[in-house]
Amino acid sequence: MSLNLHNQLDEKTKELILKMEEELESKDTEIKSKDQEIAALKNELSYLKNQILNKNRKMFGSSSEQTNSMQVSFFDEAENHSNLKTEEPTVEEITYKRTKTSQSIGKKDNLANLEKVVVEHKLDESEQSCKDCSNDLVVIGTKSKEVLKYIPAKLYVEEHITYSYACKTCEENNDQANIVTTKAPSTLLHKSMASNELLSHVINLKYQHAMPLYRQETYFKMMGANLSRQTLSNWIISTANELEPIYKLMKEELLKRNYIQADETVLKVLDDKGKESKKQKYMWLYKSPDKDSPIVIYDYQKTRSGSCPKGFLSGFSGSLQTDGYAGYNKVENIKRIYCLAHIRRKFHDIIV
Repeated sequence: MSLNLHNQLDEKTKELILKMEEELESKDTEIKSKDQEIAALKNELSYLKNQILNKNRKMFGSSSEQTNSMQVSFFDEAENHSNLKTEEPTVEEITYKRTKTSQSIGKKDNLANLEKVVVEHKLDESEQSCKDCSNDLVVIGTKSKEVLKYIPAKLYVEEHITYSYACKTCEENNDQANIVTTKAPSTLLHKSMASNELLSHVINLKYQHAMPLYRQETYFKMMGANLSRQTLSNWIISTANELEPIYKLMKEELLKRNYIQADETVLKVLDDKGKESKKQKYMWLYKSPDKDSPIVIYDYQKTRSGSCPKGFLSGFSGSLQTDGYAGYNKVENIKRIYCLAHIRRKFHDIIV
């Protein structure tokens, strides 16, 4: 026969036991809350420590993003388990031509696209006889030596003289001469003496080879032509104005694409006094990822505001690939996709 001890207790004892149970339950709840708070603080402390480590690594450590191969083995599983000696099952024999990589290109491969001029060094007819018996000498072999030659560039003035012709017979009979005039070749800048070839060279030196105009001034002076920076600047600006319709057409074609890549970078410019501007200016880049003929357009702006890409990409509807800069969120009617290189850095930071 079991005893029900609870029923044998008086009311005061029951109340005391109930109160103690409630206090114990409250203590357990408080302890669980404290444990959760401690765990959260530990996680936050670990996160902040890793943030500091990442900051220190970026400031003082190597900029390489290489990591221990064991940490990212799920990314290179194929490379880890490949074996080039293993024979593949063959269904049919496939023949192909392999293009050498840049590391294996030799001297002849590097010069393959150059024009070759063959110079043969033969004996004069008077020397093609034996000194001992006077019989004719016979060619028994040849040797070849390749020499890379350089022809210095030069400037020259090309004067175009046009002629006008008239029919004297028509002039005598009809009192009106039939006049025909020849035409000189057209140039991009009609009122300038700069040829199209020279304009291309100046622009290519400045923007492709990063040669400032003051160095170009010296460069052309060494070739015998005194061309001031002001003249070269005028040529570049005038050429840009003439090419503006092409720029607009390229932009129009770019906005028809369904996928555009964009980025922006700080640009150093000079102020009105010729000194480096203290305010940061920006060059925005927009590119279509076409494999064969991509459209690449630069857009200079004085600010990094999101209004810049919003205005430039007005009318575009498709996917826009950028980094994580929030300014691109202002572009309307687009789907944002992010740069895989930037995303990779976040995984690298976590691993480190």
